[in-house]
Amino acid sequence: MCGIAGATEPDDQIAVAPMLHQLVHRGPDGTGVWAAPDDGVTLGCARLATTDPSESANQPLATTDGRFVLVFNGYIAGHRHQIAKARQNGLTVTTDSDAELVLHLLACVVRRGGDVAKVLKDLSGQYALAFWDDEESCLWLARDPLGIKPLYVMSRPNGHIAFASEMAALSEIQTLKRDDAIKADYLAHLFVPAPQTGVEGVTLMTPGKVLCWQGGKITGDQIRHPAKVRQDGQEQKASANALLQAVRQSVADAMDADCGVGCLVSGGVDSAGVFALACDLARERGDQLPAAFVMGFDDPAIDETDAAQKLCDHFGQKLHVVPAPRTPAEIHDELCHSLRSVGAPFANPSIVLMRRLAKAVSAHVRVCLSGDGGDELFGGYPRYRAGQLFENYWRYVPAPLRQCLAEWVPHTNHRGMKRFLSGGCGEVDHAFAYWNNRCAIPELTNKLSLTAYGSDDSIGLQGAMMAFDRDVILPGNQLLMSDRCGMAFGVEYRLPLLAHEVVREAALISPHAHLKNGAKTIWRNAIAPYLPPGHAHNRKIGFNPPVADWVSGVANYLWGDEDRILDVVFKDIPASRNVKAGYWRRAVSGHDLDMALTVWALMVWQVWLGLDKECDDGVFSRNGRSSVRGTADIA
Repeated sequence: MCGIAGATEPDDQIAVAPMLHQLVHRGPDGTGVWAAPDDGVTLGCARLATTDPSESANQPLATTDGRFVLVFNGYIAGHRHQIAKARQNGLTVTTDSDAELVLHLLACVVRRGGDVAKVLKDLSGQYALAFWDDEESCLWLARDPLGIKPLYVMSRPNGHIAFASEMAALSEIQTLKRDDAIKADYLAHLFVPAPQTGVEGVTLMTPGKVLCWQGGKITGDQIRHPAKVRQDGQEQKASANALLQAVRQSVADAMDADCGVGCLVSGGVDSAGVFALACDLARERGDQLPAAFVMGFDDPAIDETDAAQKLCDHFGQKLHVVPAPRTPAEIHDELCHSLRSVGAPFANPSIVLMRRLAKAVSAHVRVCLSGDGGDELFGGYPRYRAGQLFENYWRYVPAPLRQCLAEWVPHTNHRGMKRFLSGGCGEVDHAFAYWNNRCAIPELTNKLSLTAYGSDDSIGLQGAMMAFDRDVILPGNQLLMSDRCGMAFGVEYRLPLLAHEVVREAALISPHAHLKNGAKTIWRNAIAPYLPPGHAHNRKIGFNPPVADWVSGVANYLWGDEDRILDVVFKDIPASRNVKAGYWRRAVSGHDLDMALTVWALMVWQVWLGLDKECDDGVFSRNGRSSVRGTADIA
């Protein structure tokens, strides 16, 4: 992995080296800059050497004739096999670098007048890249179709652009001005969905997007998503076997690195399944078993240490237990670092845990495998079952009765029941919107990124929610956390469950089959023989902190008492003070996770505003720092 940056404006050339300095945590193994002598285009890369650490693989990379230049952040699955194949086909690839492979494949297709997006469609992996054709003065930018790696693009005068792996680097080009208009989207998702960023004039390329810049004009293309291949009538048993084999090959590809490799583990079946296959492959090859890491909590209700320990004992591997942050000061400090790396408000509190975990992982390995994507691909979230229940049965219950039961919701503390009855009281569009919207305060303006999924009868409500999570929530939430938290400490997270062939095989299985006997029916049955007895049927816990405790602790740490908290955190809610106080008590009660997450989102918004409040007009300074406790005075 790497950090990449560049600009098309000649006057911006001088800023690219400082941009790389802002990205040095992503690429601690050296930086390089290439500038076109005539056109003013500049490309830069801060490199993390995980494949072919030789100097000849340093970036930017150029073809021998100097026509094409590439900077590349990511990795390509099975790159050694593909390099060998490319050499057999006459391409001169001089290193074992996947970046050089991409350079020559793109150069070959452009020379022939071919389609860049079609070439990238056939490359499984995770990446963001910039590719320059000096002869045609044309710059391509691309992001992988799953949205695993980020790429931010800034609009410049006269049609010019600048780009970077992280938003902070773009502050070396011009001062960043905050865009408060994203608040409604943020509250509905707990993050800012692409292409919005929270900064005026800067966009985040959406997954699979290909931009072509030439002489100030921009055209776009799209890399075909590997899930867009669903066919009916496939044998479930055959698909299950194909799915397992695809995951196994993907794990093998992800373990192919010229450095130490580790795995995140848990009591679930996704990361545990990846770890189990990685251990099986390591023994098959005679290699060292991957190091294993889990986060430990004091609360046994959310701690997965025991299950992770049994998993590691089963394979004879040591488990590294990383303590979760405990004090409000620790949590707030990690949150501030996380928000600076994201460059936008981000209210999934798990990012605090991910950052602490990545720091510990970095002391042992540079490449770490995780199970990200399993819930979205294999049907892991409870609301998918809710969608199935609604479509098969609940929608046929008379609407007045469903509405009457929804009015009973305040009298139960069962979160699943409350959400199901409230979401299921109307038609399918209401259910889709309600079960995917994370804002629990009705007085707040919020806007969900609804797409055609909400009315796509061909895949059903549960399939629509799985697709929405895969294409919108996953890249904006979990994948963002993996990238920023890992890269903050020079750790390359690789995600075997999001390899293109795995995504294809998962898409060939109907949502109904994935959920036939509970969550992840197909995947759970396929991976169970590789896991310790009973592990595949562990209760789902998820990677979440005690949110209510964090809300209470951090809010009191920052603002001191309930009156001040209501003044600052709830200031923009058009409701009485008693109503606001009621929301606060629900948030810290430990019995209303949805309210706790919404209030956490409001707290994060205030912290985000405070990080760059050096100027009253919402302008971000390049090297701005705020005091740890200064957020109490920003409202």
